Amino acid sequence: MSSKLEFVTALRLPKGSVWKVKSELVGGTRLEGLSDPTDTLPRVKLSPEAFEALKSLRHRGETIREVAERLIFKATGQTHG
Repeated sequence: MSSKLEFVTALRLPKGSVWKVKSELVGGTRLEGLSDPTDTLPRVKLSPEAFEALKSLRHRGETIREVAERLIFKATGQTHG
């Protein structure tokens, strides 16, 4: 079973699009599309050693970015998607 959160929508979302939560509603969540993912998502530079360490901590199907996010959320005591 995948640990990634999934959702189903009746609308066709553009391939490669990035969304963020705009507001939480009683019946669900309102999402807002980000115009250009490369401009809106923060970039993090990793040393080769940190990259290798994160590779060893990956869950199946998880990207290095997702590993870093999961560890940051865990360290701050927040839940992650």
